[in-house]
Amino acid sequence: MNRYEGKTEEEAVNKALADLGLTDKKELNYQVISTKTNIFGTTVTIGIYSINDVIVFADDYIKRCLKCLGIEGSTEAKYEDGIIKLNIVTQHNRSVIGRNGDTLRSINELTRSVCFNRFGGHYRILLNCDGYKENKYYKFSVIAKRTANEVSRTHVTAVLDPMTSDERRIIHQVLADYPNIRTQSLGTGHKRHVTIQWVGDEDNAQVTETEKAE
Repeated sequence: MNRYEGKTEEEAVNKALADLGLTDKKELNYQVISTKTNIFGTTVTIGIYSINDVIVFADDYIKRCLKCLGIEGSTEAKYEDGIIKLNIVTQHNRSVIGRNGDTLRSINELTRSVCFNRFGGHYRILLNCDGYKENKYYKFSVIAKRTANEVSRTHVTAVLDPMTSDERRIIHQVLADYPNIRTQSLGTGHKRHVTIQWVGDEDNAQVTETEKAE
């Protein structure tokens, strides 16, 4: 992480922009590392980071989590479609995944939180182990299609169980082109879920941008 100092945050940012040959602050990923004041004035230090810095940090954090759990394993990391994808390779898959994926989900949430605290931004991080996510996505795809067919027949809105953001995204994607079917995410936190609704031809709407971005 490169560091720049200035009497103010703006001055430090401008120094970084000039050094990196950038013109727009929005192109800069940075965080304020420290603000110190003494008899000579105030000095603000910012750190400039890239998505690769975030990936390396997340990857290292997961390895430390495994060590704390007493689990031997390695990790594979890549950045794809705006998502940091981290795969755990171990002989102890059940211990890493946990009951109904609870352990894997907890490590995922912790990793996202520490990255936010470290870099000050929200990152889409997807943790996987032994193809668990792919199997889960397939099951949700089957459920989504079956439920959509039932909603098309009865015109009664279906409310699915709470899911993680990546799981909800699968539901939205699978049903995006279903005629007269609209999906919508409702609720907050761990209670956020997807509803599958029937809409008439005159009201047939596409999934909102918010839902697409989940």
